[in-house]
Amino acid sequence: MKKNHNTPIPIVSKAILSSVNVGMLYSFMLKRIAKGYSTSEVSFLMGYTNDYMKQKEELISIGFSFEDMHCFRHAVEEKSLSGVISNFEHLKTMGSYQLIKDSDPIKTSLKMIRYEEDGTETQIFHLIETNMANSNLKTAELENEAEVTAMLNVLFEGRMFYTPQSPLQIYQKCRNTLSDNVAPRHLQTALKTLTKKKDFPKLKRIKSKDNGCMYEKVFE
Repeated sequence: MKKNHNTPIPIVSKAILSSVNVGMLYSFMLKRIAKGYSTSEVSFLMGYTNDYMKQKEELISIGFSFEDMHCFRHAVEEKSLSGVISNFEHLKTMGSYQLIKDSDPIKTSLKMIRYEEDGTETQIFHLIETNMANSNLKTAELENEAEVTAMLNVLFEGRMFYTPQSPLQIYQKCRNTLSDNVAPRHLQTALKTLTKKKDFPKLKRIKSKDNGCMYEKVFE
């Protein structure tokens, strides 16, 4: 049988984690998937770099600060932290864990395993994320991107960006005006164009203690 070289290789990550680390990661992954956001989209809405949540989920970066939790809560539009934090792992101990991320065009499997002291393995959670079929939705994606770009240009010409706006604020404005089919990724593309303009006025990405980053209209 000929080997399919196009089959993605599973990502396997190992780390020593506390039960708190595991519980937080599970809660954040569950909420992100429930919202239908990719790791890049939720990172964007938090005001962080696009690979922030990907590094967390692949155990490249461990743990969440209070500021991280605050930004994530706002990104997924939860009223309080209790809506995103669970007591999934009750034992307050450190342990050896392995996360296996296996993707295909249809879905992504996210499985967390704990290695016990007796050498056995315990499955802690197994989440399934549906992947977007790009070939089937390409036309709709392009239409949504065009709508968001047009909307963002109108907002840019107005007074909205005279004061700094968070990614979430901009996204909510576009979604409420256009439709629920608008996704954060559509806004990411449009914002990148306005921030990379060579002439003024243009949008500038500025750091914010409470929102990760914000966007403001600058004239020089």
